[in-house]
Amino acid sequence: MKKYLLLLLMSTLFMAPVAYAHTMDKSTLFTDVPETDATIQDIMVLHSIGLLGYNGKDMALNATDNLSRKDFAGWVGGFFGLEGATVDELAQAAQKEDYVSSLEGDITYKEINTALFHHKLELANPDATMTKEEYIAFLTENLTFDMGGHTLLQMGGFAEGPTGTIEDVVTGDETGIIIDGTTYMLSGHPRIFADSTDAKSWKGQQLERSIFTTAGDHHHGHEGGQEEGHGDSHDHEKQASDVATLQYVQISSAQVAKDDTQNVQSSNATPREEQQTAAKDDTSSNTNTVWMIAILVVLAAIFAFVFVKRKK
Repeated sequence: MKKYLLLLLMSTLFMAPVAYAHTMDKSTLFTDVPETDATIQDIMVLHSIGLLGYNGKDMALNATDNLSRKDFAGWVGGFFGLEGATVDELAQAAQKEDYVSSLEGDITYKEINTALFHHKLELANPDATMTKEEYIAFLTENLTFDMGGHTLLQMGGFAEGPTGTIEDVVTGDETGIIIDGTTYMLSGHPRIFADSTDAKSWKGQQLERSIFTTAGDHHHGHEGGQEEGHGDSHDHEKQASDVATLQYVQISSAQVAKDDTQNVQSSNATPREEQQTAAKDDTSSNTNTVWMIAILVVLAAIFAFVFVKRKK
């Protein structure tokens, strides 16, 4: 009996979706940021380019806390590829490069405007400090602000990537997606906003947004640096520095897309077709119910057998 239970357990493990190495999704960003958070996409974008740190999944964001100069400096040091293997070293490097004047206290809007936007932004309250959630909103709003021919995204060695229907996927040692006949490979540490990190499930879905690492750019040494403290040391951007790869991938929900298609079809359907559709839905629902009952009966029989055998 134990062998049967072991086989049942193993079969459920083999059925689980594949999560590719070093991939982070909306469930593995921060311990205190739920997948349903209203700003989860903004958080993932900033996290993917390094302006929200490269924390391990055991880290908390503490979004309502004020953003310290030291944390900001560490993120900026990584974003611009300064020398350093830890957050402290990157922060010190950022201070030496005058991105911040001090590592004490909390950062202000004026200081961020100086460090990232060349004083180009018009600020309502430049000397005010900010919480991390206010910082996220502020950077998200100005991520593509034109500073005379370049944006903050471009300064970090990134660019907006392709969008559209994913025609096919490439899996194996590396993962890629095909859109309009062109293959786009994912970086070694992509951030995935999708229902599943199993790339095979993306086929036919819509790529709503993506962010490239710019080919030939070496601003991303921070990827290996700050994750080193969590046991990982990878410098994937240097390994593929001559090829642009996708660092952030945002895929629409398959269920939402399916529901939208059904709604369009339903609005154009005749009364007879609507009746047929309703009948199919009822049949499908009944079939699922039968299967669920059958599974419960089998499980009950297994537990009853084990219980009776133990009593004997």
